[in-house]
Amino acid sequence: MKFLLPVTLMLLISVSTFAHDGHAHTTTAAIQNKIENLNTDTGEQLIVQRSSAPRQNGIRPLTASYFDAFAGKVEVQSDNAFLYVESDGMPNHPMMIGITAWQQQVPLPQSYKGNNAWKIPLSPVPAKNPMSAKDHFFRGAIALAVNGVPIFNPIKNDGRTDTLKAGELDQWGGHCGRGDDYHYHIAPVHLEKLVGKGNPIGVALDGYPIYGYNDPNGRPPTDLDWLNGHKGPDGEYHYHATKTYPYVNGGFFGEVIERAGQVDPQPRSDGLRPALRPLRGAKIVGFENPTPGNYVVRYVVDRQNRSIQYSVAENGTATFRFISPQGTRTETYRPRPPAGGGGRNPKRPGRNERQRPRPPGNRGAESR
Repeated sequence: MKFLLPVTLMLLISVSTFAHDGHAHTTTAAIQNKIENLNTDTGEQLIVQRSSAPRQNGIRPLTASYFDAFAGKVEVQSDNAFLYVESDGMPNHPMMIGITAWQQQVPLPQSYKGNNAWKIPLSPVPAKNPMSAKDHFFRGAIALAVNGVPIFNPIKNDGRTDTLKAGELDQWGGHCGRGDDYHYHIAPVHLEKLVGKGNPIGVALDGYPIYGYNDPNGRPPTDLDWLNGHKGPDGEYHYHATKTYPYVNGGFFGEVIERAGQVDPQPRSDGLRPALRPLRGAKIVGFENPTPGNYVVRYVVDRQNRSIQYSVAENGTATFRFISPQGTRTETYRPRPPAGGGGRNPKRPGRNERQRPRPPGNRGAESR
């Protein structure tokens, strides 16, 4: 699902480069400054133009345009009923910084592709009985940000804990689940600086778009319903971000199917490691992506600086180095081979090398 025609990005003010360049997720000083400037400078607005992509009845779906600012990083295709969104679930901004309630999970690229792509209805249908996220959908995603990162219920799967208030989220509103899958739990309003004011920052899994704090006309909504949505100036229903709960869509105005506590269908995350226990007293203070496929998470616990340095090979094998004043420990995990082994005889894990455990259920669900 590759796009063959060029993407033209134009800034309305004079800007030579911006944080979306390169798609390398690096946090060098120059690139980090670009990211921070884009997410704090309200004077910039981005207009995205892209030539034709997959079309619905000969017309490119409007929902496809929501993802234009991330073309090349996020890819879309459609049929007459659905938009299929592919991504690796890794944003272009640093991750995990500021988290004080941490279960030792770290961000790993995911394979939200092919049959495991996100599936968004192109013609959402209002539900006869809308469902609330206060009582449902504690597992898996409830929306997808326009940068290809899933958005989960702000309430974690114990059905009562607000992840933001619990200190589990980074400065961007995200963290990792038990599958080492990065996702947001509140609306990623910072993306508005990249997609342009008045454009959606995400889309709920019922197909209705999610806007920032204001309507497309620049005015804050005054009539949000219990789902954090309303009919905008154009007469069309959409959701909004808010600074208080529910932060994002508070459930679904449109029709969805709930199965096993989550919207169905939705992609599976591809975890390598088993779920870990919380590391009491830890605070994440840094995240780096020095080269493609290589990452560093820095944290402090008991006044000691520690880090996890890890790399992900093209075949999905991940090697982790846990570094502390007490020494260094290395662990390697390989993806579980597909059924039948593909005609190959995979080697057994060696010392300090582990094969990914077979997941008992949907890896998108968190162990929280």
